Amino acid sequence: IIPRKGAAMSQAWCTIESDPGVFTELIQRIGVKGVQVEEIYDLSEQTLNSLKPVHGLIFLFKWVKDEASDRKLLHGGAPGVFFAKQVVQNACATQAIISVLMNAAGVELGPELSRIKDFATALNEPEMIGQVIGQDKVLRTVHNSFSRPEPFMIEPDEKGGEEGSRPV
Repeated sequence: IIPRKGAAMSQAWCTIESDPGVFTELIQRIGVKGVQVEEIYDLSEQTLNSLKPVHGLIFLFKWVKDEASDRKLLHGGAPGVFFAKQVVQNACATQAIISVLMNAAGVELGPELSRIKDFATALNEPEMIGQVIGQDKVLRTVHNSFSRPEPFMIEPDEKGGEEGSRPV
């Protein structure tokens, strides 16, 4: 396996599998204790009651900005709510999980998330908080430890074009 030329691999966040087991292990490796991720298929009261306590729900869908929308967007975050704007690619699930954990009462965050929360809360600016998370080496390293292997890689030829793909 060779890194892509010119890619800042040390700063990149890899794509990881969207799987509750992966997310639960990611949470544990970050240092959070006593929580796990469950996949649910309905939002019935019975389902949610069977999983109590539920600290948060993460909905996975692609959001497309509607230019014609008259909805007012909240800027700066809501008072008392930890919110970080995602500023790096491929970190959406990890960032959503971090946001749920940072807002969950009674969750033992562990030293890494506690340090980030203490520092980031004083910033009170979602984009800057997103930068703190996106640049955190521990979070990125744990996240990237779950990256999926890519079966093929495009290698540029000497002229800068794409030569073709080859198995890794």
